[in-house]
Amino acid sequence: MAEVILLSLMSGSLGFSALLYRQWWCWQHDQTQQAYEEEEQLTTYPSKPPDPQGKPSAQLGGWEFKIVRSLRNQFHDPEVLRQVCREEAQGGWILFEKLDDRRLRFKRPMALREKIVPQAGYDPYRSYYGSRFHWGSLLSVIILMIMATLPAYLGYRLVILSQRPAPLTMPQPPSSTLRP
Repeated sequence: MAEVILLSLMSGSLGFSALLYRQWWCWQHDQTQQAYEEEEQLTTYPSKPPDPQGKPSAQLGGWEFKIVRSLRNQFHDPEVLRQVCREEAQGGWILFEKLDDRRLRFKRPMALREKIVPQAGYDPYRSYYGSRFHWGSLLSVIILMIMATLPAYLGYRLVILSQRPAPLTMPQPPSSTLRP
């Protein structure tokens, strides 16, 4: 009987489980949203002044910028930060600022755009470092599947246990009291 009560309590808490999962999901979404928010207005930096004679300069003035992101806080490690800077230096990119442990801003002169030929396997316009696989997504799917199947299984067990006939008790033979 205790097993039936326990199973009915566990299978009846599906709404509570769904509410907890929704709160967790919203919290995760808010965390990732904050991680990817960018500055709305980037700081402008003066570029090379135009030629007073109106001729186009042989060297283009100005900079181009890019932001390299990571899904985890990989840029907290100084060795990883140095590795990323070495890789980006192949394309002429210079570390401009470290926004946080997930984002780095690089700059390079526009004149280097055509002059530098990067090595094979390196994309000078990449914007992600490391794997793009997010464990949180896989964990969310697993939790959702468990939340969907566990109450169904427990409800099934509850029905099976409630339909089981009560165990038969064997009648005890009458105790005979013999009197001498």
